[in-house]
Amino acid sequence: MDKRLRNALRGLTSSDADSRRRAMEPFVRATFNIFIKHLYRYLGNEVECEDVLEDVYADIWEDPSHLRDIVNERHLLRTVYLYYMRKRLREVYRRMNRNLSMSQKDMEDLVAPELGLCEMTSQAELKQLLHRMMGKLKARERKAIELWMQGMSNRAIANQLKTTVGAVKMLEFRTILKLRGMLKDCCEEEE
Repeated sequence: MDKRLRNALRGLTSSDADSRRRAMEPFVRATFNIFIKHLYRYLGNEVECEDVLEDVYADIWEDPSHLRDIVNERHLLRTVYLYYMRKRLREVYRRMNRNLSMSQKDMEDLVAPELGLCEMTSQAELKQLLHRMMGKLKARERKAIELWMQGMSNRAIANQLKTTVGAVKMLEFRTILKLRGMLKDCCEEEE
């Protein structure tokens, strides 16, 4: 751990309010890149990361007692994650994934709302058609949509597919557009 960060931590955990105020700015400068990189792995969105980090620094300012016995940067990151970041990340996950579960019916309505396909075909035919179209998707697209339909969060899907949350959102969006296109083509063939 470099000298500036060590001095900032010492000042931040001091009982003197003036020392804490002077130490906060060097602490933020020394840790911002470390924390933002860590948060980006979880959230995949820079704006969300900065918002969470702002709250984390406010929490550290209010109660820096957990940072008293830090020995290295890894220990610092783990301590900050456990005592300050984790709570904020949970709030963001809840906000981002309010409607986790997506039923087959919701998926059908999402894919084919403006086509009028729901009125033209029975539910059994629509399910069969959707199942056939899911078979035409690439394995990664199919896996992402199936996990999404099971109610998994984008973070959990990203972990399963070994990618970022942003990539999963884009994959879901593009796959739904692809399914809509397939449904549209299918409707035009039947007419």
